Amino acid sequence: MTHFFYNIILTLFLILHIPYLLLKNLLGKQSQQKLRERLGGFPDLSSTKPVWIHAASVGEVLCSKPLLKRIKADDPSCEMILTTMTSMGNETAKKLIPEADHICFFPIDHSFIIRRVLRKIRPRLLLIAETELWPNLLRSCGKQGIPVVLFNGRLSEKSFRGYLLLKSFFKKCLKHISLFLMQTEEDRNRILKIGASPGKTEVMGNIKFDQASPSMAAGATAELSRSLGLQGKETVLIAGSTHANEEEIFIRLFKDLRKADPHFVLILAPRHLNRLEEVENVLKKESLPWKRRTSLSMDLSLHAENRAEAPGVILLDTMGELMMIYSLATIVFIGGSLVPVGGHNPLEPLFFQKCVLFGPYMFNFLEISRRLVAEGGAVPVKDREELSSQLKRLLSDEKARKAAGEKGYQFLMKHRGATDRIFEKIKPFLKDIAD
Repeated sequence: MTHFFYNIILTLFLILHIPYLLLKNLLGKQSQQKLRERLGGFPDLSSTKPVWIHAASVGEVLCSKPLLKRIKADDPSCEMILTTMTSMGNETAKKLIPEADHICFFPIDHSFIIRRVLRKIRPRLLLIAETELWPNLLRSCGKQGIPVVLFNGRLSEKSFRGYLLLKSFFKKCLKHISLFLMQTEEDRNRILKIGASPGKTEVMGNIKFDQASPSMAAGATAELSRSLGLQGKETVLIAGSTHANEEEIFIRLFKDLRKADPHFVLILAPRHLNRLEEVENVLKKESLPWKRRTSLSMDLSLHAENRAEAPGVILLDTMGELMMIYSLATIVFIGGSLVPVGGHNPLEPLFFQKCVLFGPYMFNFLEISRRLVAEGGAVPVKDREELSSQLKRLLSDEKARKAAGEKGYQFLMKHRGATDRIFEKIKPFLKDIAD
């Protein structure tokens, strides 16, 4: 009965929402590709029977890359289609996931649209990154005998409470999933409480530890630094993946820290690029000069001695570049953690042995952040005042910064290997495809 009402609600949503989608398309605010694919207009891949990987947004796309790379290395002929929910996730996938043969937007989870998509692509295996439980997709895959594997599975406290409210409904959906490969024991316990079968549920660790170690050619770091207008003498604080109300905090801290260090530089990297103008308005209000990353000249003459120094605030307005820019940091702050967003991936700066700080709201990376702090690889702060205090302490203590960075790097190296463990679990399904 619940599933019946779910489809009724989706049908009403489509009736009311399609005119809005069409209007957005006519106004150029949404691509024809996105509209077509959201309504099930996928390419005909029925002859190749690809592996379908669903990764909702940027974070899931990036965590999928090591697994897609591992699958492709094992069988270069394996056809793969990757779907995303968000436009940014879609763009990131096209830029950073060459292993995916096709990249599309995830279809609306209406039974008619899902059946259309499954007829088009006839996937022999569906891999779902983290936790995207779409009832009609799971139900249809179950009816058609398509194995479904949830990999790098996690359930935040908020998501868990939501699923628990509809436990009887989602328990029926979960029976169509062949394997639940969860990040932590806590994630495993939560998915079991919702209704997953214990015999299908295992802890694999977090695949995000297995991101490829960034390799920079000789001189690449210096070139990247020059492209940002830096001359090598600056103290650089990077606030990565920030959200509303966080930029204000860092901009005011910058004004304070700049007084003590005239070479202090703040690089702000908003999580969502559609907020750039909002952040610029804050900078204007605080009467601070800034430059967008794309506006900074690549001309090496910029760094001649008679030229002006780098801007005090750099606004990162590019995609897929933040991780490499972390290599230039003196200190890194992980955004989405001073406000109740849940934080973002704290592992990327650790590849460069950088000193990492984050706020009290890291519930999206709860286990990682707890262990990282316990092993001395990150510095937690509870509010703006403690952030200011810790920044001043660490900026004046290079030894403490390097110690934290080294411990963070060792933590990162110690927990790698989830990709291989996950691959071994899905290998029987891939073998069935090959056969």
